[in-house]
Amino acid sequence: PRTMSSITTIKSCIDILRRIDPRDTEKHLAGLANLISNDDVADELYQRVDVPLKVGEDTKADGRKFLLCEHNRDGDSHRSPWSNAYFPPLDDGGFRPSERLRSLELHANEVFDIYRELYYGKSTSVGSAYLWDNTEGSGGSSSDNKKEETSSLGFSGCFLIQNRVDEGNSWNSVHVVDVGRVFKGKCTYKLTTTLLLSVTPPQSSSSSSSTTSTSSSSTTNISGSLVRHNVRECKVSDDDDDDNNDSSHIINIGKFIEDVESEMRSEMDSLYVQKTRTVVEEMRKDNGFL
Repeated sequence: PRTMSSITTIKSCIDILRRIDPRDTEKHLAGLANLISNDDVADELYQRVDVPLKVGEDTKADGRKFLLCEHNRDGDSHRSPWSNAYFPPLDDGGFRPSERLRSLELHANEVFDIYRELYYGKSTSVGSAYLWDNTEGSGGSSSDNKKEETSSLGFSGCFLIQNRVDEGNSWNSVHVVDVGRVFKGKCTYKLTTTLLLSVTPPQSSSSSSSTTSTSSSSTTNISGSLVRHNVRECKVSDDDDDDNNDSSHIINIGKFIEDVESEMRSEMDSLYVQKTRTVVEEMRKDNGFL
């Protein structure tokens, strides 16, 4: 059980991480976790803090790339959504979703991959979707009773995208969704979205020619994160067929993610990027560069 001490520890760590360079979040997160004596609290801290995503390769699915995160991790291994295998392999097989959710997970990855290519391009981006059961002890079970229980209680999942143009320019989006139970043809979706952005604008020719000796120290980088929580109620299939309900879930989640990501992308551009540009221009004016 969580204690006030553990809650305070996690809040303090998150507060510290919000005040550092987002590009160094992973390094400082590991340092803070090492200072926590309680392993459960340290694990929760890792789950609460989003860091830039890393890319793995599924050698059992023709080398297809997939994203690594806390939601597909078991120990030091990560599960691929394509082959359902862990890399590196685990002796005990690792946690896997139920049969019904595994089928839905494959469908979600196919649809989400199309979304990724349309918005972020095929060559520089990678996307992955992972689903898990909300019921205790349901992972990997395929019994009819457990299938009914999972269907009625809903499930959770995360949808990830990384678009890395080069070392200094990257976009990471993490969407964690909680799908409630279907009731009277409707379902409630709770979505937590985190965007991690790092942009290094190219230096102008005039500034680079006048500061060639200090070019490494004068590079401008815009990095930051944005988190939003949203709730939406959507219609799903009215019949008792799980396949029809699952198709409705994919459509509803996809539209939800697309809407929220578009709003946050616009907000980040109009508010944060433009504000930074204004501040930099004013600084350059004061120093006689303009």
